[in-house]
Amino acid sequence: MTEAPEDAEHPYDPGLQPERTLLAWQRTVLALAVAVAAGVRFAAPLVGVVAVFFGAAGLALALAAYIGVRYRYRRVHAELRDSATLASRGAWPFAALAAATCALGLLAVLCVVGWVVTA
Repeated sequence: MTEAPEDAEHPYDPGLQPERTLLAWQRTVLALAVAVAAGVRFAAPLVGVVAVFFGAAGLALALAAYIGVRYRYRRVHAELRDSATLASRGAWPFAALAAATCALGLLAVLCVVGWVVTA
């Protein structure tokens, strides 16, 4: 019969997986923020203040998601380091990311509508 490894009681691997996950979420949020800024750049001349409003909302939500994933990483990392267990956490940073993506989609729709109306 095979014995369990000594670390079977502590499932936390002190490798860099949590850090890679944090960096991936940060890259995702930053790419979304750049896309929202580019959407405002193209939609603002066509539809005006409405595009700026949705762009500002999208950028604010992207910033909230960026801060949220950093805060979530710090809490999860400390919890794993101290107790080697992980309790469930809220998903509000991911909800903010989803809302920012919706704002980008609305900017795209506004841009297309603006192009159709001016054509």
